Amino acid sequence: MVKLGEYIKSLEKLISPLAAFFVGTVFTCCAYGLLSSYLALRLNEQAISTGAVGFVLAVYYIGYIFASLSSYKIINRVGHIRAFSTYISVLSALVLMHALSANPWYWGLLRLLEGYCLGSAMMCLESWLNTRTSNANRGVIMSVYMITTYLGSALGQLFLNIPDPGGFVIFILVSVLYSVALVPISLTALPTPDISAHQSMSLKRIYRISPVGVAGCVVSGVMVGSIYTLGAVYAQKIGLDIINTSLFMFFVIIGGMLAQLPVGRLSDKMDRRFVLMWESGLLFLIVPWIHYFVDDGIWLLALMALLLGAASFVMYPICVSHVNDKIEDCDRVEASGMLILLQALGMIAGPIIISAAMQEWGALSYLLAFSIINGLFMLFCFKQIVFKPETDYVNTTPTVPTPVAPTHVFTSLAQDDPESLHCKLRNWFKSLKSGEN
Repeated sequence: MVKLGEYIKSLEKLISPLAAFFVGTVFTCCAYGLLSSYLALRLNEQAISTGAVGFVLAVYYIGYIFASLSSYKIINRVGHIRAFSTYISVLSALVLMHALSANPWYWGLLRLLEGYCLGSAMMCLESWLNTRTSNANRGVIMSVYMITTYLGSALGQLFLNIPDPGGFVIFILVSVLYSVALVPISLTALPTPDISAHQSMSLKRIYRISPVGVAGCVVSGVMVGSIYTLGAVYAQKIGLDIINTSLFMFFVIIGGMLAQLPVGRLSDKMDRRFVLMWESGLLFLIVPWIHYFVDDGIWLLALMALLLGAASFVMYPICVSHVNDKIEDCDRVEASGMLILLQALGMIAGPIIISAAMQEWGALSYLLAFSIINGLFMLFCFKQIVFKPETDYVNTTPTVPTPVAPTHVFTSLAQDDPESLHCKLRNWFKSLKSGEN
């Protein structure tokens, strides 16, 4: 118990300076998770084929690709806070435009633009966060970051139960959540990365730096994209009602959230490629069996969904940590763009291919695809571990891992200004006190 208490205190000391950052991430991902599942259900209700649903929703990740290829220019020009605020503001407006028409091709266009905005915003967050970490704590910090993303996404699934007879209440709610996400990020006192020095990054270069990190981001994209776009469709095709469908999605994401911290801490203590290989092997073995138990009552549904999420959602942060262990701060913005690009490629290919397989061979194809791709990735990791020992880690970074003083959402922006109201009041009370003495 003493060691647990000490660990909790050290963890609190590590993440408290990043509190505003994580609060903004929760609201952003709550809106994203709710919108993705809601659109999938609305399209499914329109009797559109599963393949068409997968295609329309996967267009979202094409926007991610455009973001990864171009947004770094804007981020490096205006800074992380301004870029994040701009992208989230536009995203909030785009969400409301879904209520104007239910045409699936119109929604596909909006999803393309939304993918660009959210991909750009996530590039801001991830590159910013990685400049505030070191190799010794990057796995834990990235795990906490992913916990906030999955916590937000899981909470978003519960909003699916809100009555929406007119078809626009959810869109308004999502827009509000995106707008609220701007508040903590915009008011944070957390120092932003230095944007005066940056280097170009290509897929060839980043693959040479970390083959496992590159391949893992693609595999992660296939799984995460398929969960967010087709998870609710899979649940309905095996006979779950709307309440159990929302619970299935909720527990999948909660499973991913609960697995983040222990797996992230483990990856800080050993070669991250071993952790990725073991995680893929676990998913390869257990996923096909989930299909046969997930609809046998609420407890088995929760257990199966937790296992699926725990094994699926830990891959991306470990891959990002592995790549960032081996690069300098000047590479991080464009490296984040390349990693988002790689995940987006998987997010596009996964829903399209898996939805086509589900239409042809049934719902079981959804989970079999997870098993197959993880089996292949497990073999790839084994090959890299055997033939390419890791010796090129960057052990120091020029930035301080975390700021000296804790950062909170509503930081006093002028606490050191002698002309500020705060300081005037403080000095006035001091003069009264000295007068009394």
